Amino acid sequence: MDFTFNCKRKRCSYKNYNFPPFPTGEICQGVFNGLSVEITDAQQGRSLYDNGCYGKGSKSRGGPASGEPDETLLLGLEESCFLAYYLGKLDIKSPTGESMDWRAFLDAAMELNERFLENLACYLYLKSKNWVIKSGIKFGGDFLIYKESPRMYHASFMVIVQTWDDCDYYQPKNLKGVQRVAETSDKDVLILRVSQATDITTPEDIQEITVTETIVRRFNYSTFVQSKQH
Repeated sequence: MDFTFNCKRKRCSYKNYNFPPFPTGEICQGVFNGLSVEITDAQQGRSLYDNGCYGKGSKSRGGPASGEPDETLLLGLEESCFLAYYLGKLDIKSPTGESMDWRAFLDAAMELNERFLENLACYLYLKSKNWVIKSGIKFGGDFLIYKESPRMYHASFMVIVQTWDDCDYYQPKNLKGVQRVAETSDKDVLILRVSQATDITTPEDIQEITVTETIVRRFNYSTFVQSKQH
């Protein structure tokens, strides 16, 4: 049986609009606030969201769309790192106003999340496959991934990052619960298993981490039979 992933289009007014996958133009300015990187310039925030759907509005469900003048764009740790140190489209400042280099940001991110390097490796892996990546915390996962844009499509997969030392965590009973949550919102589960991170001192060293994927989907006999009849 050929595998096809869920790709459910939304009813919206963006049907004929192409969303660029990467930001263009000037380098944006962001401030690390202890939890995320905050873009206070409204034009820069709109540009980042319109060109790749990066971040979310501080007062909106998706992009910065509340219309309030003090709304900012909040970037997650992985996408901030990607924009700053891989694309060169973001300058991250510390709360004291100093530019944060790769090492400074990495230390701050790993203090918040000890699995940051593994999550970053998975983020880059998914980006290499042209997925749009958003946080999956509201569904109990690490990421949600979309085709093109959350404005146009529902998420296709809930992504679980599995590190080298927690392979026993997702026993069948636990995995069944994750799968059931995904199924209720018409998603599949994508497990990304990550090799042990060693000495990562530069952004390029992240390629030393290997990522393997496993798609979890309940077999539906009726759907299988119907697919064979066409």
